[in-house]
Amino acid sequence: MGGSTSDIINNLPRNVLEGILVCLTIQDAVRTNVLSRNWRYIWTTLPKLVFDDNFCRGSVIRATSDKLMMTIYKVLLLHHGPILKFTLTLANLESCPEINQLTFLVSNNGIREFTLHVRKGEPYRLPSTLFSCLRLEYLNLSSCVFKPPPSFKGFTMLLSPELYEVVIAGDVLSSLASSCPLLERLTFSSSNSFDYLEIVAPNLKYFSCQGLFKSICVRIPHVEDVTVVMKAYRNQLGFNEGEISNPVMLLCNIPVVEFLVLNYHYVKCMAESGTIPFFFFVLSKPQAFHSAAAAIDLVVELFDLQDWSDSSLNKLVFMVMKEVSGTKAEMEFIKLLLAESPMLQSIKIKLKSMEVAEELRIVKKLMGYQRASVHAVITFPK
Repeated sequence: MGGSTSDIINNLPRNVLEGILVCLTIQDAVRTNVLSRNWRYIWTTLPKLVFDDNFCRGSVIRATSDKLMMTIYKVLLLHHGPILKFTLTLANLESCPEINQLTFLVSNNGIREFTLHVRKGEPYRLPSTLFSCLRLEYLNLSSCVFKPPPSFKGFTMLLSPELYEVVIAGDVLSSLASSCPLLERLTFSSSNSFDYLEIVAPNLKYFSCQGLFKSICVRIPHVEDVTVVMKAYRNQLGFNEGEISNPVMLLCNIPVVEFLVLNYHYVKCMAESGTIPFFFFVLSKPQAFHSAAAAIDLVVELFDLQDWSDSSLNKLVFMVMKEVSGTKAEMEFIKLLLAESPMLQSIKIKLKSMEVAEELRIVKKLMGYQRASVHAVITFPK
């Protein structure tokens, strides 16, 4: 019985064996080398190589950074065939020259998915070899310097770049987006400051931008999911006296958006620049809207919500408001949404931490508001 089972395992088709090994960590995949002649060296042709925290378990975790990098280097040297996916996200990964060698080996093997997260030290400057990987479809970087060579014309196959705390100039980010014709998703989060950011990507479906910027302009007509988070406000971004930012340039160019998240600083900037009417224009379009409730106070101070009492929010389906403290402005805003949103199904209201009696007062008042949608449900998640 045991021999029969062993024969079945040993005689599995090669594609099945490769499918099994892909599900294992690198260490376990290498260990299958001793199972039988049929299993020997199969691991050296695996198209996906992942060096993450699981790689640093057991005896390997006690190895020095140099030894870890040498081990990874040896794995790549022994590898044969294409490397379609390469992930390097070790917990203590520090910016070092050895990463250049790994990137060089990977870039010559038809890489399509490349992930690199540097955890310690200075941001790692990406080598020019990475910019020659023209078959890249997925790029995920953390704490890197993205400065392509002058000859770089873009990643023509790129579908989804995710850039976290990546040092990149605004014009380079704009050029990256516009030079990737197949781009569907763009995620960008940075503590760097940008005076002006422009994103042109006709096929983009998902856009998330978190950073320090005075103004952002997008031409992404097919985007469905948008998140914009300003990490600071006007006086922290160096605005001159009387200077007006133009955040609404974003809202004018997302006609089919279905899910929209704007944070407090962004909405506040909109209010002070006199562009809140566009806020309601866009709010009537998406299926979902998220915002910090603190921004609503400023909106109501500058504009009379009664001016929009006859503006039906026909497509608003789902909404989240956070940090609600029960101010008159917040309550009037929620009342308007409930009264003018016939398709609304759910509104989640996250209350600020306060006395139980005050929470009950707010809840009771909100539950008494008239609703245009008979299906609208108000919940108060903790």
